[in-house]
Amino acid sequence: MEAQQGGTIEVQPVYFIKKACRRLGKEICLPMSTTQIAAALFQLQQLDLELERFGAEQQAVVSSLKGTAILQQLRSEQNMAQQQLRSALQAQNEAEWALEDLVNRLKTKEQRLYSGTVTNPKELSALQQEVQHLREQQSRQEDKVLETMDAAETLQERVQQKAEALQRAEEAWAKESAALVTRRDQLEARGQELQTKRTQLTSGISADLINRYEALRRSKQGRAVSKVEQGSCQWCRVILTPSELQRVRASTELQMCTNCGRILYYDR
Repeated sequence: MEAQQGGTIEVQPVYFIKKACRRLGKEICLPMSTTQIAAALFQLQQLDLELERFGAEQQAVVSSLKGTAILQQLRSEQNMAQQQLRSALQAQNEAEWALEDLVNRLKTKEQRLYSGTVTNPKELSALQQEVQHLREQQSRQEDKVLETMDAAETLQERVQQKAEALQRAEEAWAKESAALVTRRDQLEARGQELQTKRTQLTSGISADLINRYEALRRSKQGRAVSKVEQGSCQWCRVILTPSELQRVRASTELQMCTNCGRILYYDR
């Protein structure tokens, strides 16, 4: 059990560090000094900080492997251009079908007009007007067909340009992603290595101390332990009094910084 008293963490009973004794073929437990406990927690903190850095980079790499914003934009633009081209080609086909229908109707009416079978002046006049009207419609429809053809041709060129731009971007991305995949694998391997070291380290530290350390890390910006350098707390830079410094060096209890509340570690 541990209890925080003022600027200290009382350690009761004495914590142990586990070491494997291969010659005896069994595990033995040696008592850890307060300095060793602080050193182990400081080492654990260094591992955790490194794991956080690797984890953040790994997330960034995984996110990058999903594709860049530019690449996604180019794909979207190409899809849109292809949809517009399909619509333009459909409009061109419909215009051509309408023109073909007008041509056939006009041909039929002209054949009847010039066949000599229509002799009634009124009916002949009506037929002539209908032929003239169909010719005007044909002329307008031919203009419409040309417009749809021009629009489709312009869109075909745009689709080609978008496809070429996308291909160049994807080729560049393929080279970049190959490096990212390599980095991702390196990060995963290093992360597993660090996690194994952490497991080995925590297996030799009291669960109570681990819990206390974890709670401090959550409330202290990820830094539960602060090293003592040149007589001051490395984190908050407050200078320790001679008596505080002596307790950090020789006390049987873990000492806390009276200013920032972190565990103090003195490296002998």
